Amino acid sequence: MMDHGDLDLSFPNRNSTLVPTERSLIADRKANMESLRVPPKTSAELGPGCQPTLHQFLPAYDVQAYVRFAKIPLHIKNAKYPSFEATGELPQLRDGHYLLAKDDIIMHLQTYHTDIDGHLSAVQKGESLAFKSMVQEKLQRVLHYCRWVDPITYKEVTRPAVQRVLPFPLNRVLPKKMHHAMTSELATAGYASQEQVYVAARDCYAALNARLGDGPFFYGAAPTSLDAIVFGHLVDALSDVQLRDVVHIHGPRLLSFAETVRSTYFGSKAMGSLWTENVPSPFLTLATAFMGDFATVPLAAYVQPYQSLSWSKREVAKEEVVHEVPHDDPAQHVVYDKSSRNVLFGGLLAIVLYGLSQLSFSIESFADAYDDDEYDEFEDGYDEDDA
Repeated sequence: MMDHGDLDLSFPNRNSTLVPTERSLIADRKANMESLRVPPKTSAELGPGCQPTLHQFLPAYDVQAYVRFAKIPLHIKNAKYPSFEATGELPQLRDGHYLLAKDDIIMHLQTYHTDIDGHLSAVQKGESLAFKSMVQEKLQRVLHYCRWVDPITYKEVTRPAVQRVLPFPLNRVLPKKMHHAMTSELATAGYASQEQVYVAARDCYAALNARLGDGPFFYGAAPTSLDAIVFGHLVDALSDVQLRDVVHIHGPRLLSFAETVRSTYFGSKAMGSLWTENVPSPFLTLATAFMGDFATVPLAAYVQPYQSLSWSKREVAKEEVVHEVPHDDPAQHVVYDKSSRNVLFGGLLAIVLYGLSQLSFSIESFADAYDDDEYDEFEDGYDEDDA
């Protein structure tokens, strides 16, 4: 039989206050005593040999910069997938009994390890929070647009890079899924055109450039969490063929800031002994992002055809090049673009296959092999069907 001596079986009074009574406090205290809970501990509290582990797909240089500023040991695990089925999207930080998502990692490190913002005043902390929100929201969406929505960058840079890392068949499905999801998400947030993205990037970089001033860091001679977050974004921005020009024009001081952080905290072998990784990242590295000269275009093999065209003038420049070809010259060499060549090759292939189908032999097995050009046609046709 259940003992109802400690239970209040009376009809609830809707006019009663929500303030805990003596009876409810005793009941809560008894329940807590019956179900003792072990409080979670960080890796530092668990003892020697334990350290935080950062799981990442794309490099999280904002987190790496913070742990270097605060001299917190860190082990990096470069994953082959952009998200985990059980815990969600990467990057994630596992610190003892804690598992943190991307937006909570730096706050956790400040709370349970080392807070490098301790010397800031209350006004400076409020200002820093506003700038960090601007970078993590507006500039992050700008970066996502350039990577996943812009058709040229997506097809020539982002998709090939992701396909090389993901295993088959995910490398044929997941990039397209991420492209559609990011396009829909950014359109809902108001980032549906290049003009809107450019204005947001221009205003944010101009504000950061003005706040940085002549100092090596945003708040004096010592780095803060704002410096870590801005540096993490700049590494990605300076490796993008579109955003790097916007940074050069509207945030020239940010270039010197990024170079200072790289050379001081990422170039020292003595400091590098505190941080390890399982395998090298197959994606962007600081060497390919802006090693030495900022004028060097990273990933040049992909962006070489477009580096002479400005962001907003790509379509116009392409039309001008087409009109430069004289139409009345009978001896001119006709240069077909990529899509026209694919149509011609496809027609020739259809004729050959039709001829083979008339012969009296069969092919027992064959291997499906899609090259990048055929995959482009498949995606374009898929987009038309969706529309």
